[in-house]
Amino acid sequence: MSTTKIHLVVATQGIILLVFYTEAHCWQFRIISAGGSVFGERRLYYTPDAAEKVGREWIYQGG
Repeated sequence: MSTTKIHLVVATQGIILLVFYTEAHCWQFRIISAGGSVFGERRLYYTPDAAEKVGREWIYQGG
């Protein structure tokens, strides 16, 4: 069983940014829209800061 650790939850502009860690996939991010849709890429980041930075760029650039 894989463990998932939530590192950061930020709400901005009606959107939620979630940064999390899994043993299998390192650090990742997901963006949850106001309507409940989930967006993100399956890229691996080696630090939570790197995942957060790319997630914030996604939000500000519109995905």
